[in-house]
Parts: sequence; C-alpha cells; structure tokens
Amino acid sequence: MSADFRLPPSTPSPSVTGPVARPADPAAVALQLLRPIDALLFPPGQTTRAEVLTSTPKGGEFELLLRLAQNPASPAQQVVATSPRAVPSGAALVLQAISQTQLMAVLQPTGKAPPAEMLTRLDPAVFPPGSRVQAQVVSQQVLAQGEQQRFAIIARLLEGAASGSSLSLTSSKPLDPGTLITALVGSQGELRIPDPARQQLTLALLQGLKDSLQRQGSSEPLFSSLQKFSQTPGQSAPPGTPASAMPASVQSAMQQVLQQVASLQQLMTPAGVEQAVQRSGAFLEPNLAQLAGLLKGAAAETAAAPAGTNPSPALSKLLAALSTLPVSPATPPLPGADLKASLIHLAISLQQQLSPGAIKELALPFSPWKQGATGATEQSFPVASRVVQGMTDAPDLGALLRLTAALLSRIQHHQLQSLGQSQSFSDGSSQTVWQLEIPVRDGQQFSHVQVRIQRDDSAPEARQVEKTPHWEVRLAFNLDQLGSLQAIAKLYKGRVSSEFWVEQPQTLSLLDGELRLLRDRLLAKGLDVGELSCHQGMPPQPNQALQQRWIDEVT
Repeated sequence: MSADFRLPPSTPSPSVTGPVARPADPAAVALQLLRPIDALLFPPGQTTRAEVLTSTPKGGEFELLLRLAQNPASPAQQVVATSPRAVPSGAALVLQAISQTQLMAVLQPTGKAPPAEMLTRLDPAVFPPGSRVQAQVVSQQVLAQGEQQRFAIIARLLEGAASGSSLSLTSSKPLDPGTLITALVGSQGELRIPDPARQQLTLALLQGLKDSLQRQGSSEPLFSSLQKFSQTPGQSAPPGTPASAMPASVQSAMQQVLQQVASLQQLMTPAGVEQAVQRSGAFLEPNLAQLAGLLKGAAAETAAAPAGTNPSPALSKLLAALSTLPVSPATPPLPGADLKASLIHLAISLQQQLSPGAIKELALPFSPWKQGATGATEQSFPVASRVVQGMTDAPDLGALLRLTAALLSRIQHHQLQSLGQSQSFSDGSSQTVWQLEIPVRDGQQFSHVQVRIQRDDSAPEARQVEKTPHWEVRLAFNLDQLGSLQAIAKLYKGRVSSEFWVEQPQTLSLLDGELRLLRDRLLAKGLDVGELSCHQGMPPQPNQALQQRWIDEVT
C-alpha cells in the first residue's frame, strides 16, 4: 500500500552545528492566477519570493498585483492573482506553484528576519525512512486536477530538528486547519498517514492492554479459594461471610466455574482439547452474538414483539441461565456457556451479597508493573503469572470477588492480544491470532496452559485454486518439577516441525530423549515430520507482520 501524502526524496544535506532558529508561524493563503503561469517563473518544487504591489477588493475577493523577486539583471516580472482574504500592499510573500493556475503563498512577518525556506522535500539526513513526523495543518486549498479532487496543504512541523518549519503537501483527503498529523517517513520520502479509524482502534487496544495487564491475576488462587468455599457446609460459613450460611446462588455459581476447569484426562484426547479451547472464555462475545441472532430469528418466526420492547433477555439473566446448564466432556458447550460467562455470573452473584460501600473498597490495587507497563505488553506471549497478594489467606466473599475480577481481566488481556495481532494487508494476505488460557485440574491442584494459535494466509494468486495456510501453535507451561516449558509447532502442507524451550538442564535432557518417540507418533498420524529440536532458554517472540494499515493512496 502507498501513502496519502508525498514529498519527493532528496540527497542528504551537510551536517549543521549549532542551534536551529525556529521561524514564526506562517500565515498561508491560496491564490488563483488569472492566466496560466510561465513555468520559468515558478520552477517545480521551488519557492519564489514576491512583493504585493496593490491589493484591490473585487467581487468578494481581492485582486493582487505581485512583483516577483528575480535576478537583478532581468526585468521585473509581475503576476496578477486573486485572494480569498485581504493581503496588505507591501507585504512580502513566499510563493509555490500548486498547479498551472494556482499558487500557495505564505505571508512573511514584517520587522523580522525571513523564516527558513518552506520544505518541499524531506531531507533523508533529517528525516530518515521510518522516522516519525508530527505536524499541524496551517491551511488547505482545494485543487481541481482531472476527475480526482486534490488538496494543497501547508503544515508546520511540531518536533525534531526542523521543528517550526513548514511543509508543502498535496493530499487526496481534506484536512482542516489545526488538524494534527502523525506520519511515518517512507523509503521514497513519502509520508505514510495511518487510517484515522485504525488509529482510534489501536489507541483503544493499547489502553485496554495496559489496564487489563495491571488488573489481571492468575487463575490458581481463585480456583483454590472456590475449592475451599465449596467444601464448606452451609451451616459453617467462612469468616467474613455476611450471612451465617453461604447463599445458594453463590454456591451454584462457584460450582459452575469449577466445572469449566479441564482435567488432565480430558486433555489427552483431541475432542477434549477442542472443548477446553471452546470453554476457555476467549470466544464469549462472538458466541453471545451468535446466540442473540438465534434468539431474534426464533422471535421473528413466532410473533412480533410489542412496540418499544426488547425480546432479547438481559445479559445477567442470559448468563445465569447459561451457567446452570450441565457441563459434560461428552457434549460440546452451547454458545456463551464457558468460563468467562461463569465468572461474570459469579461476580454478579457476589456483588448481590455485598453492600455498595464494601464493593467500593474492593478496587484492585495498582499493579507493581505500572511503571513498566509498556515493556510488559511488548511480550505478548506468554502473559506473566501474577498472584493478587493479600487475598488467598482467610478468604471471604470480598476477596473472592477481587480474585474473580482479576481472572476476568486476564482473559480479557488474552482477547485484546488476539485482536491486536490479527490483521489483513493490502496484497490480500492476512494473519489471524487466537491467544487464550486453559485452566487444568489434577486432583486438588490447579494449573494452566497458555495457548497461542496463529494462521497466516498468503495473498491469493490467479493460478491458485485453494490457499494453504501456515499454522503455528505455541504452548506455555509452568510445571512444578520440570519448570517453565514452551512448545512451538508449525504446520504447512502436511509437514510439521516442532521445538521445545526449557529453563532447567535436566528437563532439556529429558525432552531430548523423547524426541524419537514424538517423531514416531507424528509419522503414525500420517504427517511429514521436519526438524524436532530442544533448546535451553526463552524462545524468540512470535513473528508478527508490521501493523501498517495505511491510507491506500499516493500523492
């Protein structure tokens, strides 16, 4: 894709020492010429100085007689142009040709030294490819060139060595004066302006990632607390419980959350793994949208709802109904019946048992990562485990609510990571990422497995009947005796390769001795097996194509 603004590249300029003077803000005005201009008077890409000899009001506009600053040996050249606003006689202007009949003029302040020459090209020494440019639009002039409408824009640089200088740009998009521009310099000196809608989405994603990372907590403390609560009889409520007995609604909600946790035996089968992924909570929102569509379709087939009513049930009632459905490894879950839905229902049930004042006091504390939140979000996988301190000793309903909210934030963080890493490109290729976490139960012990699935689809070709995607699956464990372990499997056209990354040397030796067995089992599945390897340390982060959804336009 190409960009919306373009400045031709130029050769690097010699280095200049000392401070750079910041010129005054230019006052720009678009001029309309009464006759085609001589190309010799206004060389393309260059500016010419002029003086206003006369300024005469005429028909709501102002007719200007301009004298160009030429070589003293040449006769003075005069140009007649119209201006939408008054320009005083004797004013000094800097002119640049925009078309054969249009000029962009910058009024020079009187009593001051003339400012630096307007930039019509980006110097690679000052603006290397990939650098960021921030500017503010000063003026805009509509240009009519053929069927496509164009705009001449003067913008003032706001940062960097050339801060305060003016840029002369052309654009296919209108930009009102005062608009802030944030762009990247391309390899040919063009300015790449991201799509404003994509910019807003990116900002929302970054803020959501930061907030969810600060509030997230690991799943193990919550499930251990639920285990303690569920084992407590109703006659002997834990300390801190507002009533002498645990409410039946809270007991039911806790049991439903625990039923969403997969067992080790369930993860030994492909169907069990598929169901664990579906129940992870990563797909709650699209599943609810699917369920809402089914409900609306059923309502339309029966009878039209009365005017002003909503036939869809409230979210809290819908989640409550879904959470009461039995969980069975033999049957796939219904849309919306997963871990996140059960956690939301548990949070609602807990809030109903607490006073408003008690809920206000349960706000999660700021994370110790607050100062380094940016660095933490750069490592998208795996998400670091974090125990919300001070909530696992002597658990009560308030502590349980905080643990529930922390796990909900962790699930949301995985969802935002998936959304931020999924993208499409101008050539038709795409990258889709699903990042999630599967809680695992082994007897009375709880753990989790982080999963990242990436699908890369190449650009379609005319001769290609069906595209074959590239698949990559990453698993991250933290086992008690084996330590941290990550597995990476890649699949393309039936050929699979895998690598394992561990921290402990004894774990490395153990896995290395099992690679031959793994190869035999993969061959038995009919796969073409590539390289299988083991490494000590941390694997490199996933390869993510650059997120560049630029405006598809060259100017």
